[in-house]
Amino acid sequence: RAKLCRCPAQLEVEEVVRDSAGRMVTWTGLGFARVRDGAGLTFRVDNVPYPMDYELLLRYEPESAEDWEAVVSVSSRVLPTSSRCGNLLPSEQMYRESLPHSQRYVLLSRPFCFEPSTPYEVTMRLQRAGVTQRHPGAFILIDSLVLLPRVSELPGFHGAEAAARQEELERYQCLEVFRMAPPHPLAQACAHLVCSVSALMHSGALPCQCDPQGSRSSECQVQGGQCECKPHVVGRRCDHCAPGSYGFGPLGCSPCTCSPEGSVSQLCDEVSGQCRCQPGTVGRQCDQCQPSHWGFPACRGRPCQCNGHAEECDPRTGTCLRCRDHTAGRHCERCQDGYYGNPVLGSGQQCRPCPCPGYPGTRHYHGSACHADDETHHIVCLCAPGYAGE
Repeated sequence: RAKLCRCPAQLEVEEVVRDSAGRMVTWTGLGFARVRDGAGLTFRVDNVPYPMDYELLLRYEPESAEDWEAVVSVSSRVLPTSSRCGNLLPSEQMYRESLPHSQRYVLLSRPFCFEPSTPYEVTMRLQRAGVTQRHPGAFILIDSLVLLPRVSELPGFHGAEAAARQEELERYQCLEVFRMAPPHPLAQACAHLVCSVSALMHSGALPCQCDPQGSRSSECQVQGGQCECKPHVVGRRCDHCAPGSYGFGPLGCSPCTCSPEGSVSQLCDEVSGQCRCQPGTVGRQCDQCQPSHWGFPACRGRPCQCNGHAEECDPRTGTCLRCRDHTAGRHCERCQDGYYGNPVLGSGQQCRPCPCPGYPGTRHYHGSACHADDETHHIVCLCAPGYAGE
């Protein structure tokens, strides 16, 4: 599979990871790239094992019953040097390929000669077919670009004996199985044939190279070389965390567990585990309101209302915490016992100590609370037990 990269100038591309729970898996690797109508993708091809012609196969999945098309070009900044590809320069000329909505992959009309140690770029612009107006709400899901070798070029497929191998490959459709995403299990009759193709292309068998941290052992599957991975670890070599997990190490990876209400997606930073939060939410899992807000997950429209006497409130109830200026109440909207006034924001008043007859905290204070009379504006004290007013 060719490596998929996001073009720096194409911000219309967004990565989509699908959860296979309860549904048939229709993608490979980490998931899809969701490409907007008229946007582009570049596939970097830098791991070709053998110089020869390769068919290009694009796997995709439409989001609507519309046909799409891909405008494709292949280029390289390095001139080919092998005897097979040396006289064939990659063409940067664009050509169109149809992507019918009823299909899930298409074999591109032009094969290309790729060689090892040469980086290539397969660039394509994806757009709805038959229309000139681009629609910002139309997307297509791109899974992968596959390089299928033309096995008839391999040394073991020349001559009379090779004709029997070629016939078997075609009879059992051994190579067609790699067109679907994900590939189906190989038929027994195909196993030794595909193994022969792989050995010829790679000049023998390849080492497993299972990652010592992410794999359970140093052994891998004979076909394909897949190592046995620890929990939430993926990759042929078990060398990185699966989508939706983080913290690659000796115990595997840990689930991101991003809050479905507070996070943008279920993906998180592979190292720290930090989820991408919706506006107004914070925390590693995006499961809390940002400071000075409450009522998760509707944090954005619920700032703490404390009349300027506190900055924080209870994240669940909105009750203000640590009211200052001798205030009390859910919103710091009244004076605490022993003080009087109107501390509501905008009133211009503050909470002042009750003169009953001293002030709260002094030896001569004998009141428990007070208030200002609405008509006379005199301070009326509520006396402590055993004391009376004049």
